[in-house]
Amino acid sequence: MKSLLTSALSLLLLAPLSAQNTENAPAAQEAPSTPAPQSPQELDKLVQALSPDLVKATIAVMLDGGSGSGVIVSPDGLVITAAHVTSEAGKEMTVLLSDGRELPATSLGVDHETDGALLQINAPGPFPFRPYMKTADYRIGDWVIATGHPGGPVLGRPSPVRLGRISEAGTKSGFSDAITTTAMVISGDSGGPLYNLKGEVIGINSNINVSWNVNRHVPLPSIVARWEALLKGESFGRAQQNGPDPNSIFDEPYAEMRERFEEALEKHATQAAAAELLARPRLLDPHHMQALLNEWEPDPEAEKAPQYGFTLEANTPRIVSIIPGSPAALAGLSEGDLITSVNEEIIIRTIPLTLKLRSGEELTLSTDSGKSVTLKPAQVIARKHFPQPVAGLVNMMVSDAPETGTNAISNEEFLSSLQGLRESLTRSVLPLKNQKGETIVSATVIHEIGQLLTKASEIKDSEGLVASFDGEDYPVEVMAIDEQFDIALIRISAPGLLPAPGLLPVSWEPREPKVGQLLLTPTPRGFLSGVITQPSRSAPKKGYELNHRSEQSNTYLGVSFSPEAVDPVIEKVEIGSPADKVGLLEGDQILEFEKSKVENLEALSAQIAKRSPGEKVTLLVKRNDEEIILEPILDLRPRTLSGTFDQDASRRDGALSSLSANGGELSQRRAGFPHALYHDQAINPRLTGAPLLDLKGKVVGINIARALRHRSLAISTERIDRIVAQLRQAARERN
Repeated sequence: MKSLLTSALSLLLLAPLSAQNTENAPAAQEAPSTPAPQSPQELDKLVQALSPDLVKATIAVMLDGGSGSGVIVSPDGLVITAAHVTSEAGKEMTVLLSDGRELPATSLGVDHETDGALLQINAPGPFPFRPYMKTADYRIGDWVIATGHPGGPVLGRPSPVRLGRISEAGTKSGFSDAITTTAMVISGDSGGPLYNLKGEVIGINSNINVSWNVNRHVPLPSIVARWEALLKGESFGRAQQNGPDPNSIFDEPYAEMRERFEEALEKHATQAAAAELLARPRLLDPHHMQALLNEWEPDPEAEKAPQYGFTLEANTPRIVSIIPGSPAALAGLSEGDLITSVNEEIIIRTIPLTLKLRSGEELTLSTDSGKSVTLKPAQVIARKHFPQPVAGLVNMMVSDAPETGTNAISNEEFLSSLQGLRESLTRSVLPLKNQKGETIVSATVIHEIGQLLTKASEIKDSEGLVASFDGEDYPVEVMAIDEQFDIALIRISAPGLLPAPGLLPVSWEPREPKVGQLLLTPTPRGFLSGVITQPSRSAPKKGYELNHRSEQSNTYLGVSFSPEAVDPVIEKVEIGSPADKVGLLEGDQILEFEKSKVENLEALSAQIAKRSPGEKVTLLVKRNDEEIILEPILDLRPRTLSGTFDQDASRRDGALSSLSANGGELSQRRAGFPHALYHDQAINPRLTGAPLLDLKGKVVGINIARALRHRSLAISTERIDRIVAQLRQAARERN
């Protein structure tokens, strides 16, 4: 049976956190009214203008060896985060501000029923903060911005911004009225804010589906509904006490439950739901499994809860379904009825009505059609809550919900004004195909004589490579390759076709794009859109992008070691580092540090960590067959450098890659670039080699990798210019 259950997986984002009581809730300040952007250009200006302030208010929350995110919502340091981050009230923790300060904090109340929580920074302000939304004022299609610390706070990286749209303004299962968006978040982003284009916090990053386009956020109104209680440190619901194996990506911590469900499935094969699952197996989330277990094998000792027998729309109290035989059905309520009052109190939105329904009291409801009914709820088995365990990157709830309807929200209409630009690019961006006629990568025309750029690693083993243009296939040949940046210079090599017929070289924009700038990648039918998520920097290979740690030494030598090496053999020397200044080279083996024998990398790191910046140290180094003594002066670790290989970082990178790959295809080579632009377009690996464009159609970079769920990479135009010059020179020398 287990072999049959193999489909969609839904995962909650993680991280541990906590805080302390404050007396008064901050007033939710009203942000100035901002109309919805009517064009890509308007959206571009709005996001660029907002991004710096949104990032400043975003913090990392660090506790028990893990980390999550949060957002400051008052000048005195009140923070909203996720309940599965802080876990419980009264816990002490550390928060990392955008300016690099580490400050103590304490968790206030936690609401595991909605996954909302508060914490208080225990230090004098004022702090950068953002206003938050009190009532639901968002719609499907609205543009939103998510921030947080994906994978944890990384040295030298501010909180990345990600742009998306609301695809669902509510849900019929899971957390209360979740906002679902296409703004991609991942583990470590938990508790971070979801903003509207006024810069208001409208949601808190909570959980995800495997699909990159399904990202769920706690709506602020559901947190505001319990604001006073949360300020007082009250707790709602129950957190998972024992986390799963952090190396597991899939079924833990619900393996035991799934085994019980599979046994019940076989026993109740004649039931309609069981028969359907046996005929078309798929993974169910724990909520759906528990509902079926309650139906097939109810536990007489299970906790009971009131059931009125209807479900409502996300934003308006309109009935969308009625349970047959329920109190609502027997009272004559119907699908489509709009509930206008409860016990003579006017009702406009869903959440206040939902809170009244939780009371389990007898209620008198009035509808827009003139119905007035009194409902006494039935007592049914209470719906259990299945929260995310707090421990690193973990699997979470499995969802069988298909990605249909508004989840597949499209930006085509919004980008329709750019269609003329897309048509002009048919002569500038070509698909490269293999012998089977399959598109394997894209290429960008940089010269009318038929020279193009593409991603080198994608074409290395491809024979019979052709470029498709105007319905014809033209053979291409590789002129030269830059291994560092994974860029290949190629040309159309068909005899008699140079210059190539009608190819149009792209136009370059030499300036690097700004954080929040809206950019485009051409596809066969239109454009993908997204934003620059953070300042450009290196894209380190697995295990070399280091997280911020409170206990990490600030002392810096400037060398990196191979993760496979046992002996401390230097793999890389950072330019301008203390190691570089005294002449340490790649391949050198450090034998002694301060006349003490170096047994392994861990011992060397520990010895360096005990020293202070500014100290001169003595190294005995083996270079080939010679032993030499060098005396570097240790420096303060730059925030922009990744440092040496780190086993924890390697495990984190592996887990993030596995999680990301379950939702879509990643590039084979997706890291190890000396410098890259980071953006949030969900490019297919076959679109690597295609240009990254500004809204004027000028190229700001060449797409080089789909790296993670929330991350794509491009090589900037500034570096492409230098790379092309070197590749052309190499091609001339070879010929």
